[in-house]
Amino acid sequence: MSMWQITPARRTVAAASLAAALALTLSACGDDTGKTQSRIPSAGPQHTSDQGGSERAGQPEKPAEETVIATLHGPQGITLDVTSATRDSSGFVTVNGNLKNSSDDDFTDTAQWTGPELAMKRAAGDSLGGATLVDKAEKKRYYTLRDTENRPLATTGLGIVAANSAQKVFMQFPAPPKSTTDVDLQIPTFQAVSLTLTDA
Repeated sequence: MSMWQITPARRTVAAASLAAALALTLSACGDDTGKTQSRIPSAGPQHTSDQGGSERAGQPEKPAEETVIATLHGPQGITLDVTSATRDSSGFVTVNGNLKNSSDDDFTDTAQWTGPELAMKRAAGDSLGGATLVDKAEKKRYYTLRDTENRPLATTGLGIVAANSAQKVFMQFPAPPKSTTDVDLQIPTFQAVSLTLTDA
C-alpha cells in the first residue's frame, strides 16, 4: 500500500477523533451551564423571602380601636363619639372623643359650640369651649377650664368640619366631688348624654 493511500485514511481517522473530542467538550460545557442556572433560582427565592420578611417587619401595627362610651348627636350629620371621661388626681376631668361629619357637605355652623362668652370667642375662635358637665346630684354645672387669656382647655380651630371627616377632640373641666360618678355632658346644638367618670 502506498503512502498516498494511507495518508488520507489517517486524516479521516484524525478528523473523526477531533470531531468526537469537540462534541464531548461542548457537551461538558452544556452541563456546566445548566448547573450554574440551577443555582440562581435557589438563591432567588431566599432573597425574595428575606425581602418580604423585611417589608412585613416594617409595616406599622394597626392601632387598637377605641371604645365609644357615649355618642352626642348634633345637626346635619355631626356626631361626637366620647371615648373617655377621666378624673385625674389634679382635680380635673378630661373628656376625649372623635368629632365626625358623616354628611357630604362641609359643616360651618360651629360658632355656637364656643358658647356665649365673647371674650373666649375673641381669644380662641370657634371651639368646644361652650361644653359643660352637669352634676345633677350636687346640682352644679362645670364649665370648661380656660387659661389666663380666656382660651378654653378644649379643642379650638373648629371653623369648618369637612364633609365625611373625623378628628380627635377634647375638653377639660374642674372635677366634681369624688362622690359624683355620673354627669351629663352638654354642648350647644348637641343632644346631652350621661357619662360615668373613671379615675386615671
